[in-house]
Amino acid sequence: MGRPGVQIIIPFYNAEEYLEKCLDSVLYQTFSDWQAIIINDGSTDGSANIAKRYAEKDDRFIYSELDKNSGAAAARNAGLEMLDSEYTAFLDSDDVWDSEMLASLYEKAKKFSCDVVQCRYMYVFPGGRTSVPRGAFKKDVLLRGRELRSVYRKMMTGIYMNHVCIKLIRTELLKGLCFDTSLETCEDLKFCIDIFKKVKTYYFTDKILYHYVRRENSLTGSGLSFGQKLKANRRVSESLKEALPLWGIDNVFYRTLSTARPYTIAISKIIRMAEEKLFGRCGD
Repeated sequence: MGRPGVQIIIPFYNAEEYLEKCLDSVLYQTFSDWQAIIINDGSTDGSANIAKRYAEKDDRFIYSELDKNSGAAAARNAGLEMLDSEYTAFLDSDDVWDSEMLASLYEKAKKFSCDVVQCRYMYVFPGGRTSVPRGAFKKDVLLRGRELRSVYRKMMTGIYMNHVCIKLIRTELLKGLCFDTSLETCEDLKFCIDIFKKVKTYYFTDKILYHYVRRENSLTGSGLSFGQKLKANRRVSESLKEALPLWGIDNVFYRTLSTARPYTIAISKIIRMAEEKLFGRCGD
């Protein structure tokens, strides 16, 4: 197999119940020039056998494993070391893609020579009920140069830019980057901040292509305390402030937005968690 157009990093840990659906959503992509790096993060259930079966069935699936359970950030970092593609995507093992995910994002990336292309996503709750959060932008948009300031503002004021899994990223931008394994949460946003220090062209498509599955035991979050989450968000705010000079917006207004982010996010997350609980009950 030659250099793939897209490599997909898929870490998993004890994902026996849902890994097949995840990998099937990759297998049935209408875009075929991909390679999926599936990384076993020390699983103790039967999910490793599932992953190995896909690798045996289709050589576009590459199976790798860590010596012990080290967390999603460490598993993703192991995947980053294996990259040799034009673009990179990330997929969580309990989520699924629309069959047009890669085709849609790759087409925009090539057409506009984009560093990052991002889509919308939907939540899928227990029982099958779905919810579609507001997109980062109201419609398809192409941003370059100073126009990227609207992306930076969204990083400071909401969760629209948080998720690495809804992005197709030029692999060259990922050289030298890694996920911060010391963060207990927010590692996705920290990684995205580092990426956007290098981004020149960004495209947002209003298509809903990523299905973010909310399992019953995940509806209330990761089990971290409010204090732990606030501490991680404060560290991310510091990363935002460090990026401001590179983005050409190092002034009092943006520093204030960055500093306030942990508290505005805490309030919005309380509201979102309450909504998730409600949707979860309605979907049963």
